[in-house]
Amino acid sequence: MPGSDIGAQGTRLVPSAAMRALVLHGPDDLRLEEVPVPVPGPGEVLLRVTGALTCATDAKMMRQGGHPALPPNPAPFGHEACGVVAAVGVGVTGVAEGDAVVVANSAPCGECPPCAAGRPSLCEWIVYLSGAFAEYLLVPARIAQRNMLPLPEGLSPRRAAMVEPLACAVRGTDRVQAGAD
Repeated sequence: MPGSDIGAQGTRLVPSAAMRALVLHGPDDLRLEEVPVPVPGPGEVLLRVTGALTCATDAKMMRQGGHPALPPNPAPFGHEACGVVAAVGVGVTGVAEGDAVVVANSAPCGECPPCAAGRPSLCEWIVYLSGAFAEYLLVPARIAQRNMLPLPEGLSPRRAAMVEPLACAVRGTDRVQAGAD
């Protein structure tokens, strides 16, 4: 297929209008499929995935066949990723085509009662990332705005994809105030 015109801030071409992606269909039913390359809407960013990994949440989702907070099956799979910006939607600032970035798996609203109380992991309107195990990943606007960071030069995609699980571990040790005793 010919390239796809993506993004409203200029013509952004991707190699094909189709891509390979892992798609969850149900318990223990994960399939490699050809699906359309997503087109970024306002505020969204399209990444060419360079690194993705699995965590215990992925394993649990595969065994159980999904997660209530994520899209219904068949659903794109995976939520820890880094990549190179392939295209941006209208209104995106701070990143441009070709930038290497790492993306968190969610972004809280910052306004609901749990967020206001400093508990963003309990956000009533949290937005989740889904579809990291694909050639391209569509990053929702709120995640692109709040939880997408430039990839430091020299940090491999393999290591960069571990940023979100590492952040969970660091936050956990901070919360329990681990000490010498």
